[in-house]
Parts: sequence; structure tokens; C-alpha cells
Amino acid sequence: MAAVPSYRELAGRTLSQAADDLNAMPQGNVASAEIQARAAKAQAIATVAAAQALLEIGDILREHLSRGDA
Repeated sequence: MAAVPSYRELAGRTLSQAADDLNAMPQGNVASAEIQARAAKAQAIATVAAAQALLEIGDILREHLSRGDA
């Protein structure tokens, strides 16, 4: 069975996906609605990555508090 990735790994992958989406943004004569929709999608993906990073921070803090390190 494959190992479960950490929130940090998931956040990195998710941010890469957002970057790929932004880099694939069409240029030239493109409807502004399409640009806005693609930018909104990338922003939503980046928000998910931020949530994953916060979950990673929470897990680390919980681990340190339970061990008495903090």
C-alpha cells in the first residue's frame, strides 16, 4: 500500500497545479471572462494549498505540544 502524503507534499503539488494553470493562460485576443474564470480557478486552487499548509502546521504543533516540546 502506498504511503499517505503529508499535507506539506499535498500543498506543494496543489501549488504546482495552480502555477501550471496560470502558465497555461491564453494570450492574445481572449475574452476577459475566460481570463477571469481561469484566474479564479487558480486562486481557488491556491486557497486549497494554503489550507493544506495550515493543516500541516497544526499537525506539527499538536505533535510538539503532546510531547511537551513547545
